[in-house]
Amino acid sequence: MKLLNRTLLHLCCVGILLFSSCEKLEFDKIAQGAWNPNFAVPIAHSNFSAADILAHTDSTDLVVVDANTGAIALVYKSDIFSIGANSILQLQDMSETAVLDFSQLNVPASPTFIGSVTSNNNEDITFNAGTAELHQVDFKSGMISINISANISHDITCKITFPALNFNGSPISETISLTYSGSVPHSGTATFDLTNVLGDFTLGSAPFNEISVNMETTITGTGEPITGNEDITIDFSITNLDFNNAIGYFGQNDLGIPGDSVLLKIFENSNNGYFEIVNPKINFYAENSFGFPIRVNFADLKTVDVENGNEYPLTGFPSFFDITRPASMGQSSISMLELNTSNTGNLSNIISSVPKYFVYQGSVLSNPNGSTTPLNFITDQSQLNIRTEVEMPLEGSAYGFEFKDTLEFEFEEDLTQLESVMFRLNVDNGFPVDLKSQITFLDENYAPLFTAFNTPESVVLSASVDNTGKVNERAQKITDINLNEQEIQQMQNVKYILFNAVSQTYNGLSGQLVKFYDHYNLDFRLGIQVQGKIEL
Repeated sequence: MKLLNRTLLHLCCVGILLFSSCEKLEFDKIAQGAWNPNFAVPIAHSNFSAADILAHTDSTDLVVVDANTGAIALVYKSDIFSIGANSILQLQDMSETAVLDFSQLNVPASPTFIGSVTSNNNEDITFNAGTAELHQVDFKSGMISINISANISHDITCKITFPALNFNGSPISETISLTYSGSVPHSGTATFDLTNVLGDFTLGSAPFNEISVNMETTITGTGEPITGNEDITIDFSITNLDFNNAIGYFGQNDLGIPGDSVLLKIFENSNNGYFEIVNPKINFYAENSFGFPIRVNFADLKTVDVENGNEYPLTGFPSFFDITRPASMGQSSISMLELNTSNTGNLSNIISSVPKYFVYQGSVLSNPNGSTTPLNFITDQSQLNIRTEVEMPLEGSAYGFEFKDTLEFEFEEDLTQLESVMFRLNVDNGFPVDLKSQITFLDENYAPLFTAFNTPESVVLSASVDNTGKVNERAQKITDINLNEQEIQQMQNVKYILFNAVSQTYNGLSGQLVKFYDHYNLDFRLGIQVQGKIEL
């Protein structure tokens, strides 16, 4: 409605705008002597289809035409929520220390130790993954740094193996040698690159978030004593972790609160009136590539009139929107929730007060049913994106639909020899909408100079419709816009043109439903009649 009304209204002033851009009428070059030229010429002819008028909408909106019937709907879109993998799972840096004392090293006390003793010990390292319970991680990057320090006056070799961390099917392992050179402590280091390493976090004593490290230590005697107070300290530092993918349970977490609004541009320039659309829909779409279900809990859905702040809550709507998980890693699932007149209490009515925005608020929860099978999964590319579309079929009724608009205007022609100008607007209307308007010419301070009509004028008559709301007969209306000599001279001071209009659909006051189709059109013809006087 707004788009159609605004287009019709602007047509009423096209002639004046065209006239202001024409070359000056030089009557003295037309004839000799004193005379009163009076002539009329056509200056514009256009035919506007539904597509031409609706093309004025913003490119982010969508005009939907039913391929079978040609019925038109407007769809207003908004992205309301988006979250990526790093918001769900973050692997934190961590450190762990294992101390192997005399008893664990399996070495006897001796005043001169010259033999060789090997011991095997295990240490469990718990990963810090927040609320996530990790079962398996395919690492994109990461580093394990190991520092070994021993106060044993003998040569040591320590083979560090991570049975749960596999590269190309084999556990990662490194042997570190500490050669005694006469003083203690002596030390050694090693690093493990975790790029493309697959980690199994279920092989330790806990069922998740844990890996085990095996430390095979061999002490080779140098002839120095073993007192029984010796030990070996092994420090593990795990840093710069990132993942290609992970499997486990990632918790029941509040992922955020989506809250935003959709501008319903059909009402953008409207002040008041009654407007009711048959079968509007509000669709929520979610694309989820996380391997766990998600629930959106709606807290508030409403429309808001920004002119007066009035709010119109939606009632009876479903309290949540369940988003499914994809079947396998690397895929996405598409979920949809449609709010319509069947599953809400007042969807058709909340826009009857000419609101400007549809507003929504809620919260997003992962794993709404807790830890259930199958296990969750995530990849580094996983995302959740939620968007909404307000679909408004152009089928309904309207009356008292008021709106206004202001255009800048510049007039630089010298028309001192003109006595009157008449613009004739001939509108052949195939749309089920009529329009009564007033056009006010304003100066630079927005003060009125004069108006186009004595009272608001019906410039467009509605086409009539059949009992299904479809146009069955076009309507024609001729309107004259007369400017007298005084008004013509004031045109030099006009800086703005204010359009005020009231419109309604065909028999809108009686609740007659009308429908808009893509074959509707409007034929617009504009002519000008000029009266002038030349003194020779």
